[in-house]
Amino acid sequence: MQSEQFTHNIRRKRVMSTDGKIIGQIKNISFDAKTGLLKQLVVRPDAGFDTSGFRVENDAIVIPFDAVKDITDFIVVDRYMLR
Repeated sequence: MQSEQFTHNIRRKRVMSTDGKIIGQIKNISFDAKTGLLKQLVVRPDAGFDTSGFRVENDAIVIPFDAVKDITDFIVVDRYMLR
């Protein structure tokens, strides 16, 4: 899959923690320009989602790509790697 198509598809997905809580929707994705590897996801949290204890920048939660466990209908992230 081309990286442009992957990025387009992943940006439409919602993010869920491994314990089943909906976190929000992808706002942006950052990657290493030299290697092309994804570094982090920037997630717009759902209204009412408690962001305390999470890394938040400009009203968005920053999630290291290492926390991603699965990408299907949702992007599933390991809740223990988020804080």
